[in-house]
Order: sequence, then structure tokens, then C-alpha cells
Amino acid sequence: MTIIGVPVETAARERRVALTPADVARLAAAGFRVVVEQGAGWRADFTDAAYREAGAVVVAGPDAVFDLADIVAWVKPPVYELDSMPLRPGHVLVGFQDPVYREDGIAALRERGVESIAFEHFSPARDARPSDALGSADGDLPPVDGDRARTGGDRSSGDAVARVDPMSVMSMIAGDVAYQEGRALLRKDVGARRVRTLVLGPGKAGLAAVGAAVAGGDEPPIVLGRRPDQSVVATRHGAGEFLVGPDAAAVTEIIATTHPDLVICAAGRGSRAPVLLDESGLRALTPGAVVVDLAKKAGGNCVETRADDTVELTNGVRVTHRSNYPASRPHAASKAYGAAVAALLPELARALVPETPIGHSRRFADLAARGGSIPEWTFAEPLMASYQN
Repeated sequence: MTIIGVPVETAARERRVALTPADVARLAAAGFRVVVEQGAGWRADFTDAAYREAGAVVVAGPDAVFDLADIVAWVKPPVYELDSMPLRPGHVLVGFQDPVYREDGIAALRERGVESIAFEHFSPARDARPSDALGSADGDLPPVDGDRARTGGDRSSGDAVARVDPMSVMSMIAGDVAYQEGRALLRKDVGARRVRTLVLGPGKAGLAAVGAAVAGGDEPPIVLGRRPDQSVVATRHGAGEFLVGPDAAAVTEIIATTHPDLVICAAGRGSRAPVLLDESGLRALTPGAVVVDLAKKAGGNCVETRADDTVELTNGVRVTHRSNYPASRPHAASKAYGAAVAALLPELARALVPETPIGHSRRFADLAARGGSIPEWTFAEPLMASYQN
């Protein structure tokens, strides 16, 4: 019987949790056991007592989570060294993996038989193409390509296919929050009127920023994409104009003719992000303009972006980045993320996790008995249908 582990998030300013008590209850009903590190949910207003009531066993310390779990689900990679945890062949680590910056570490884990499932590599659409740096415009949550999600994976250990996309769920929240925070950085005189926004990339985050601008009464944003067919979904989300611009020179020209107050950089998903806002483009912006770079974790769309920082350039333009915009809404973001992860886990377990050793299962049962009662563990149908919409 597969055991899911949920550690405390340790990334800077991270307040989310990978699974909520409601997700634990659903997984328990589907035949899984869940172990949660003490305090994992408190910053998102989920108590240890709520996890126990849902059927989880609460343990002290991340080492206990890794020791017991077959699959460890996190939001972001822990800041502590994974080598300090009791990893073993067959372990599966699920969540955002920062694959651009952690490529070597992920490869080393794979050599040890530890799989890393990267939500950054989940395709946002059935026909999404990795080469589309400016994002996919399709609006529905698609199947997951298991081999691509298996970071660095050129091996196949099964078709881990699920009709959920945790990155899209978080990207939509990030785009909305990034727009609001970027707008707040504008000069008062600019923020007092209808703001003009340029959105680079019609993916989930970019489209969420478009929606936030329209909902807030600002000018319908200008959206820059790579393919003309992306205009349909951009317009449907409220874009006032859709332009095709494949490189930094095109972006500079668009800035010079449209004079945006706010630029949302949201091009790139999983692989290295393209540089679309170079020095020429930044010089073309008017003093007081703000650039929000959502793609920094993938290298960044703007040449002046500094990780988790806001910098003001000599021409008065501000460039800002934060690595976890959804964490500013920890309760709602955790519910959305956890629902997507809980829907995915049954498929991953069937594809990647070997039969749990009897002794391992007994250790869990003994711990559960010491920490409180757990419900009857029965197998049920996967939870996919609940989260397909």
C-alpha cells in the first residue's frame, strides 16, 4: 500500500502545503496512507489535528517523512540537502523541482534510483510544443506527459498520465498576484489612471494577468505571443490586442509604439526562458514603468531581473521578481495545489511505485497506532474525475 509523505515547506517565504486535510481524506478513501510532518500546514491555516482527523499520521521532522513515504509531495524543493534524508531506490519526489537550476542534482538522484517528477514539465495542452517559448494558449487542463514530467527522463517506467496540471493551477494564481503587486509598484500618478499593460506570453500566468487587469478596470492588455493562433484565447480572456513577436527586437519595437506602464514577463515553462526584454527594450520604457518577471526561475525574460528582489534602473524603470507569488494566498493556493496533486498521485503510484514491502507497511501501522487511530484503508477508484474541471 503506497504511503504519501508531506514535509514542511522550507523555501524562503513559502507558506503553502502540498496536501490539505481534505486531500488526505480523499487519498485515504482511495487506499493510500499519508504521513505529514508536524506543522506542515499551519502557515496555510491547516492544523495537525485536522490532518489526524482526516486520517494522516503526523510525525516530527522531515527525516521521518522520507523514511516512511514512497512518494514525497512538496510545493518547492527543500532548502536542506536531500542527501541528509533517508532516500532509497524507488523513492519518488513530486512537485516543483526547479529543473533549470537543479539539473545536476536531479540527475544524481536518478542515478540512485530516486525519481523527480517536475510539474514545470507538465504540458499545458495536448498539442503543446516545448519549443513554444511564449507559451501555450490552450485553456483546459490536459493529460500529463509522464516521460517529460519525469525530469531529465529519457527512460520510461510507465505512462504516468493524469488530467491535471499543478503548474497551470499555480500559474493562474501567480499571474493574478503578480499583476496586483506590479501595479502597486507604479508611481502614484500612473496608478491613479487606467494602466496600460504588455503581457509577454499567453500561457496560464499571462492570461491570468490579463484577467486581473480587465477585472480591475484597467486598459485591456496587449498580449505578445509566438503564433497567430494564440490570439483566439488571448482575446477570450480580455486582451485588447494580440501581437506576434518572437524575439527581443520585436518586443522593443512594440514597447516603443505602445508605451506600456506595466510589463508582465510570463514566457517560458519548464525549459530555459527566452530573453525578450533586453537593454534596448528597457530603455524604451517610460520612467516609472514596472516590469514583473515571472520567468526568473527558468532564467528570466528580462536581462535585469534579480531573483527575489526589486531593482530600479537609471531611467526610473523598476524590475521585480518573487519566486512564490501564490504563497501570498497560502490557504486558497494550497487547496488548489493539493487538489491537483491528489488527483495526480493515483496515476503516479500505479506507474512508478513498486509494491510496498510488508515490513515498511508495518512500521507505518505501528507509528499510526502510537500516534492515534487511522481509518480502515480500502482501495477505491482513482480520484481523477473530481478535479478534471
